[in-house]
Amino acid sequence: MSSRKYLVFTVFAAILLLSSCSGVKDRCVTNCNPSGNASLSVSISDTPPTNTTVVSFTLPIVGISLTSSSGGQVSVFAPGAPANFELTRLQTDSDVVVTNASVAAGTYTAINVTLGAATGTFINNSGAQVGNCPAANPFSVCGIPSGATTTITVPISLTLTSNANQWLDLDFNYNNAIVTTGGIGIDMQQPNVLTATTTTPIGVPTGDFAFVDDFTGHVTAISGSSISLSSTVRGTLTATINGSTQVFDPQQQCSGGVGSLNCIGVGSIVSLQGVLTNTGTILATSLDVIDSSKTPVDEVEGTIYPSTCNGGSNFGMILSDSSITTGGSPLASAGFGSGVCLTISPTATPLVDFGILTGQPTLPATNAGFSTVGDLLAGQTIRAKVTGAATGTNGINATATALILRFSRLTGTVGTVSGPVFGINGLPTYITAFTVPPSVQTYTNATLFENVTTLSGTVSISALFYNPIGGPVQSFQAAKVRQH
Repeated sequence: MSSRKYLVFTVFAAILLLSSCSGVKDRCVTNCNPSGNASLSVSISDTPPTNTTVVSFTLPIVGISLTSSSGGQVSVFAPGAPANFELTRLQTDSDVVVTNASVAAGTYTAINVTLGAATGTFINNSGAQVGNCPAANPFSVCGIPSGATTTITVPISLTLTSNANQWLDLDFNYNNAIVTTGGIGIDMQQPNVLTATTTTPIGVPTGDFAFVDDFTGHVTAISGSSISLSSTVRGTLTATINGSTQVFDPQQQCSGGVGSLNCIGVGSIVSLQGVLTNTGTILATSLDVIDSSKTPVDEVEGTIYPSTCNGGSNFGMILSDSSITTGGSPLASAGFGSGVCLTISPTATPLVDFGILTGQPTLPATNAGFSTVGDLLAGQTIRAKVTGAATGTNGINATATALILRFSRLTGTVGTVSGPVFGINGLPTYITAFTVPPSVQTYTNATLFENVTTLSGTVSISALFYNPIGGPVQSFQAAKVRQH
């Protein structure tokens, strides 16, 4: 991805000097909430339309402020550098922008979100040139011309009470910001790009504000009460752990094949599933051990597409996450949407990361549907252990020594519902693995349902995507279903 321009966020005279407590981005460690102020936490999600071919969309948030009823501006979030969020994964997931920002009690009429230049990557399988993106067989992968820095103001009705905790979610619809007149581009001033809500989604446990989904990174600190993770692309996150935090070990790397905190140390790579509680803290509900080694190799994660990017039978990846420790690797500075050309080692081992589905009684017992390189399909999310990363004429080249099937984020419409299984239609058109609409398997004791009352209409799924040829009857095994 091209480098992004930094924008200096103007701090108005009436501003309070504010920052976040535990969580991501900039942190406050003392006096986070002076007496008499309210504590405000802000999360971010995305509501996409169906059939989108955008595979990466980076939203840099430069600052957030509130407009008081008297017209003054009060800062909520002002990082030293733009905080980047990848929106395509947020069609099912939620991420945290700031926790426990100290804000003066009072009534607020608007939220103002200052954005840097948004960027994106899309797949052109239209059969015609789109902007500067050529037609190709089967498709072309191209960047979306960057948007401009801008501030979006959204009217709200928000009353903050002294010494109380409050939560607000920013919901972006990046497809409303993508304009196609005369080609393709990004215009954040289009209608309905951003909405805000303080209504806790249906399905979030009572007493919590929002899910915090699948934050993956290497462990930088761990104790009996907290864990800190660092992702090269996504940043850092610190969460509380307690006796109820489950540890999943789908690869049976832990002693006796049973996950435990003793299996995780500084340097291990884990995925954290949690909740943003109504006290503004992040609580880890589960930890998924991806690599228990204290000295793991470099790993990249992203959306797969077939490619001859290196002149042979290779696979392209649109980067959505990474954990890079090798000094001087070009992957250390590769951001969301960067292209990685993967050459698959003949000895690469295909693995499946079941995550929060680990141990479910009807989960596929073998790796059928993801056991060979032939099971790699456009639209899958793969995490790969890589070596030899180097910059080439077609982006970053690397050799994959292991392949881990992880959860794809996809949106479609609900078909026939039969118990814990439902059909899904209208998937992105670059996904060509299916001759008939596929089905989605959910699990009563594991799958997270958000905003689901009666399962119908438009939904986004976070699901393991198996090859329908030789794989399980239900090609999608869902960890989360979000209804829009």
